[in-house]
Amino acid sequence: MPTHVSLRTRVAFTFALLGLVVSACLAAIAQHFSASYVNRVVREMLRVEGDYLRERYLEDGVIPTEHSAHFYAFLSDSARKPPEDFERFAPGGPYEIDSDGPQRFVSVHSVGEKRLYVVLDMGLEGVRERRLTRDLIALVVFGTALSAWLGWFWAGRAIEPVRRLAKNVDVLEPSRRGAVRLAPDFATDEVGALAQAFDNYQEKLYGYVRRERTFTADASHELRTPLAVIRGAIEVLLDSGQCSAAIVTRLKRMQRGADELRDLLDALLVLARSDEAEANEGRTPDLDDLVRSLLAERRDALIEKHLDLQHDGAARVAVAAPQKVLRVILGNLLRATTQFADGGVLRVVVAADAVCIAHEGPPAAAEAERIDVREHALGLGMIRRVCERWGWRLEESVASNGDHGFVLHFA
Repeated sequence: MPTHVSLRTRVAFTFALLGLVVSACLAAIAQHFSASYVNRVVREMLRVEGDYLRERYLEDGVIPTEHSAHFYAFLSDSARKPPEDFERFAPGGPYEIDSDGPQRFVSVHSVGEKRLYVVLDMGLEGVRERRLTRDLIALVVFGTALSAWLGWFWAGRAIEPVRRLAKNVDVLEPSRRGAVRLAPDFATDEVGALAQAFDNYQEKLYGYVRRERTFTADASHELRTPLAVIRGAIEVLLDSGQCSAAIVTRLKRMQRGADELRDLLDALLVLARSDEAEANEGRTPDLDDLVRSLLAERRDALIEKHLDLQHDGAARVAVAAPQKVLRVILGNLLRATTQFADGGVLRVVVAADAVCIAHEGPPAAAEAERIDVREHALGLGMIRRVCERWGWRLEESVASNGDHGFVLHFA
C-alpha cells in the first residue's frame, strides 16, 4: 500500500523501534541477572547465618538472636516453635515460603535431634526490586526516545543529498535551457547513480523536444507556401466577378478554411519557438487594441454567421508577452468559439488579468445532431500547450443550451 509518511520519519520510526527492542532486551537481561544475583545472595546469607546460629547453639545451648531486621530463627521442641507448615521442609534449602506478604525464604539446619529454621525476610529487597523495575522501564522509554531522536537527526543528514537532488531536478527545464548535468555535483554513490540516471533521461527528453520543435517548425514553414497559393487563387476567383452566387459562397467557405489552417500554422510555429529566448522577448502594451484588431479582421466572418458583437474592453492593459503569441492564441479562441455558431451574441470582455470570449446562442447543428465543440474545435490542444508554456490558465465552458466560452487568465 502507498504511504504518505516521509522517508526521514520512517527512518526515525525504525530507529525508535530498534531502540525499543534493544532497550527491552537489555532490561530483560538486567532483570534476569538481578534475579540470579538475589538468589545467590539469599543462599549465601541463609547459609552463613544458619551456620553461625547453629554453632552458637551447640556451644551455648541457646540461640543468640531469634529476631532481627531480616532474620527469624525457630528451633523445634522449644518455647518458640516454628509454624506448622515448616515441618514439611527437609534439612537444606533455601525454600520459598508461600504467603501474601513480603517474599520470604527459609533454610533448615540439623542441630543434633532438633532442627533450626532460619527465615530471611525480603521485604526491603522487594522495595529494591520495584525500584529497579521502575528504573528499567525508564531506561526503555529513554532508550526509545533517544533512538528516535538520533534516527531523525542522522536520517536528515543522510537524505540531505537526496533533498538537494530533488531541488535540482525540480528546477530543470530541458525544453528551454537544455540538459543540465547533475552528476558532477554528487559523490559516486547511490545518489550519484540516481543523478546520472536523471542526466541520461534529460538527454533523451531534450532530444525528443528538439526533434518535435524542428518538425513542427519545418512543417509550418513548408505548408505556408501551398496555403498561400490556395488563398491567392481563391482571391483571384472572387475578384474576377465571373462566379455565380453559389460558387462565391463555396469560395468564401474555402477561404475561411484556409484562414483556419493559417491560424493553425501560426499556432504550430509559436509552439515550436515558444522555448527559444528570442521568441519570448517582447511585450504587448495594449491588449484591448490587439483584440479590436482581431475582431476587425474577422468582421466578415462574424457577419456571415449572423453574430452580434459585444465588446467590453479595458484600456492600457499590458501583458508581458509578444503580440504575435497573443494574436495567435486569441485568434484561435475566437475561431473555436464561433466555429459552429449560427446567430446569437459573441461577447468579448477584456479585463486587467483575463480575457473572456463567449458565444451565447444555439450552434448551427440541430438539437439532435449537435456537435461537441470541445472535440471538433481545431487547434485547441496546441493553444493549451502554448498557454502552459507561458504560465497562463485557459478555462473552457460548454453549456447544454449551446453557449460556449473561454476565459484566459494571465499569470
